[in-house]
Amino acid sequence: RAMPSPVEVAAQAVASRALRVAVLGLGGWAAWYMLVLKRAMKSTKPWGPRWLAVASSGALFRFGSWWLKYSDNCEESLKSGIWGPGKQYIFVWHPHGNFTIAALYFVSHWWAKNYPGGVRGDRYVCVAPLLLRIPFLAELLVLCHARSQDRQTFDALLATGATVAVQPGGLAEQVSTDETTERMFFPANLGFIRLALKHGVPLLPCYAFGENQLYHTPNWSRKLNGWLYRTLKCGSLVVQGQGGIPTSPVLPNPLMLPIFRSGMHIRIGEPVHLGPKEENPSEERVQQAFKLYLDGLHKVFNKYKDQCLPKEVAARGLVVEYRGRKVTDEIRARM
Repeated sequence: RAMPSPVEVAAQAVASRALRVAVLGLGGWAAWYMLVLKRAMKSTKPWGPRWLAVASSGALFRFGSWWLKYSDNCEESLKSGIWGPGKQYIFVWHPHGNFTIAALYFVSHWWAKNYPGGVRGDRYVCVAPLLLRIPFLAELLVLCHARSQDRQTFDALLATGATVAVQPGGLAEQVSTDETTERMFFPANLGFIRLALKHGVPLLPCYAFGENQLYHTPNWSRKLNGWLYRTLKCGSLVVQGQGGIPTSPVLPNPLMLPIFRSGMHIRIGEPVHLGPKEENPSEERVQQAFKLYLDGLHKVFNKYKDQCLPKEVAARGLVVEYRGRKVTDEIRARM
C-alpha cells in the first residue's frame, strides 16, 4: 500500500483536530445547557446583563429595519394608555409565519429594553422548548426574556404580575404558512385563554402584517412541510429562499434571509378584558372569552389590513381555524 503524501497526512491531522474541537465544544455546551440554561429558561427573573440583551437584540433590530420595510404602532399604543405601571397582559401575536421573524428581529428588542412602557423583569415571552436547545439562539432568546412554553412556567410568570407574550398557532400554523392567505390556528384546549381567566389578565392582540409574505410558499413546500410535521412533529424545514432557491434552517445560510425589502408592519390592538379571575373556568366561559378575543383580533386586523397587506391578500380576510374547522363570522356570532 502506498504511503500517504504529506498533504494527505496534514489534511487528516486537521480533520482529526477539527473533530476533537467540535466534540469538546458540543460537550461543553451540553454541560452549560444542563447547569445554566435549563434553569434560566424556567426562571421568573431576568437572566444575564441588560446591556448585552439590548446590544445583541439591537443588532438584529437594526438589520431587520434596514433589510425589511418595517413599521410599528408602539408609540401610538403608549399614548393611548395601553402600557404603563401596573398594566399586565397576555400579549398574543399572530401570525407564526415560517420563522416568527417579527418576534425574533423586533419584539425581542422591545422586551430587552423594556419597551413599550415597562421596567426590567415585567415582560417575558413563552417559546417552544426546542428553540432553547439551539446553541447561540438559546442564549439570545433567554437574554431577551424568553422562557419555556410549558404551563407551569407560563403560570408562574403571570403570578409575578409580568406581561407574557405567546404565539398560540404553534407548529400547525407554521407549516401552513401561505403568502396568499392570512390563516390563524388555535389549540383545542385554549390554554392561553384559561390562564388569562385564572389570573384575571386581559388579552392584548398583536398582528405582524407581512410575516406570511417574507418567503415564497409554493404548494410543494407547504405539502412537504405538512408531511414532515405529521410524520416527525417538526416545523418548517424547507422554504423557498433568496432567488427562489429551496433552503432549510437545518443548514443556516444567507439564503434563509427574508425577501429583501418585504413589508413588516407590527400593529398592537386594544386590550380584551375578560372579567373577574376564576381558578377553574367552565368550558362555557372559556368559549365566551375566546369569542371576545376573536372579536378583538378581527378588529385590529380589519383596521390595518388594507394599508399593510397586498391588496389581494387583504381582500380574502382573516381565516381562523379551531378544532379542525374554520370559524366564520357567522359561527363567531353564535359563540
